[in-house]
Amino acid sequence: MFFSWFGKKRRTGKRIGMQTAIMEPHAVDVPGLGMVIVARTVNCIGDGCPKPQLLTLKALNLVDEGEIVELISDNPTAVETIPAMMLAAYGSHLATVRGDGCWKVYVRKGV
Repeated sequence: MFFSWFGKKRRTGKRIGMQTAIMEPHAVDVPGLGMVIVARTVNCIGDGCPKPQLLTLKALNLVDEGEIVELISDNPTAVETIPAMMLAAYGSHLATVRGDGCWKVYVRKGV
């Protein structure tokens, strides 16, 4: 671990850009959708706008058409902007799930 200038603890790990990412596909039970395969997970805990949006777009560029990207964020403003961003990015917002201190947003590449 290392400390930022403001004294906040930051996690380190495998990175996409500057964020921790789970590279291997995994199955997730999404309420209202059932079991889905997540191709990429972008962890933006502790990050402010526009970092979660930009890293989600970057992850969408790395996956194939029809694959799902999961965004994990504790920033309510970032989470609220994802559905509108997906309309502009020619993708679809599947679900936003409130968890323990964070939200998980599921988006699919392509229309």
